[in-house]
Amino acid sequence: MTVKIQSSDADLLAEAEKTARTALVGSVKIIESMDAKQVFGVSSDDTGTLYLFMNGERIATDTLKKRFFKFFNGLLRLAVAEHAPNRVFVHAGVVGWKGKAIIIPAKSFGGKTTLVAEFVRKGAEYYSDEYAVFDEKGLVHPFPRDLSVRDNSFKERDIPVAEFGGIAGTEPIPVGAVIITEFEEKGEWLPRKLTVGQGIMELIPHTIPRNVNTKFALKVLNTAVSDAIILKSHRGEANDIALNLLSIY
Repeated sequence: MTVKIQSSDADLLAEAEKTARTALVGSVKIIESMDAKQVFGVSSDDTGTLYLFMNGERIATDTLKKRFFKFFNGLLRLAVAEHAPNRVFVHAGVVGWKGKAIIIPAKSFGGKTTLVAEFVRKGAEYYSDEYAVFDEKGLVHPFPRDLSVRDNSFKERDIPVAEFGGIAGTEPIPVGAVIITEFEEKGEWLPRKLTVGQGIMELIPHTIPRNVNTKFALKVLNTAVSDAIILKSHRGEANDIALNLLSIY
C-alpha cells in the first residue's frame, strides 16, 4: 500500500516520517511515486497550532506536538489496516508458541495487552498487542510494536518486549488457537470450544477491512482458523490463563 505524507515544513515532515516508521514497525520504504491510496498532510500556523489533513480534508488540530503525532500514529495504522492489499487486520493480541499463533481478539481496554505480556513472560514469542495481520494463506505476520501498557490512571506507556524478558517473532506462522476472553473480577477460566463458524463470528467485529473488502476478509479468516482450537470464556488473572493454555497447547 502506498501512502503519501507531505508538508512544507521540513521539521514536521521529518517528525511525520519518524512517526510512520514507528506506527508501521519499520515496514516503510521511501519511493518516488505520485500515486497513493491515502494522502496525509501536516502543517502549522504562526501560533504553533498543528493541522492534520487526510486526502485534502482537515481532520485534526492540536497545540501539543506529542499528542498530535500520537493521533497521527494511530490514524496511519488504521488507514493501512483498512486498505492494505492481500492482508486482513484483526484487532487482537498475538503470540507465537511452538510454531503456531495464539490469537486474542479484543477491543481496546479488553485486557489483551496484559494477557500478551503474561504469555511473553512465560516464553511465548511476541507478535503483536494490536493487530493480527493475516495474509491470503491465513498465516499471521509479526506486527511487533512496543506493548502499550496502561497504568491505573489509564495512561499509556510503550514498553519494548525485551523489558518483559521476551523476544519478537520474525516469521509468518499458522494459527494454532483463538482465545475469546475478557477479564472479569473473580472470573474463572472455564472455556467452551467453538466451531470454526462460531469463531469467525467472534472475529468479525474486530476485523478492520470488513466493510472495505468483506468477501476477501471472510475467506482469509476461514482459511486462518480452519484448523485452530477456538475457546471462549471469561477469565481471572492473566497469569492463571497463560499457565493453563501453554501447558496444554
